[in-house]
Amino acid sequence: MAILISMPRTTATPSMQSVFAFIIAMNSVVGFASGCDNRTHSEPSAAQNKPSVPATPFLLAIAADRAGITMAHSTSHDSELPNRDFYVLLSNVSKQPQIVWEDWNSWGYYSISFELTTNDGKKYVLSKRQAGFTKNYPSTVVIEPGEHVVYPIHLNEWWETRPSLSKVPELPITLKAIYEISPTPESAQYKVWTGRVESHTYNFTLRQW
Repeated sequence: MAILISMPRTTATPSMQSVFAFIIAMNSVVGFASGCDNRTHSEPSAAQNKPSVPATPFLLAIAADRAGITMAHSTSHDSELPNRDFYVLLSNVSKQPQIVWEDWNSWGYYSISFELTTNDGKKYVLSKRQAGFTKNYPSTVVIEPGEHVVYPIHLNEWWETRPSLSKVPELPITLKAIYEISPTPESAQYKVWTGRVESHTYNFTLRQW
């Protein structure tokens, strides 16, 4: 389940510490960007005569331990193993509140996927498997300007790669997160943001068992 946060208040794991460090850095960047336009109203803008292109209101990032990320089926011994979660952060860098789907329902469940690239240049799509929903309704969350939604990612049997990825103990990869919401009648009704935003690529070691 996603976590809506503005500032950390609890003791954090190394992965969560990197999440909080990113949030603090982002708050500084957004504040700097919003307070450092030195043009006066009389100065012409370089893009004054060009059609405006709407930019995405979000910034997407991945936060993980330096040890890398793990993809494995859940077992009864998971509690005895190191925490293998990593995190995707969706940050509202606009000046307006943004509405997104909660990730437990069918409208938001598939919103996050990844593009995985191995050293030989082969690309794979890492996404959630199709699932059935016994309880389902279009619930949303509002992300205020400067706030963030943190999505814990646990790569277990509910995730798959397309095409299938060979199972090796450790594999150097680059990983890019993708957040995408397609327009639907429900998104129009609930005024949910639709579109696609990508993170930059990160170098990780993928562990599989």
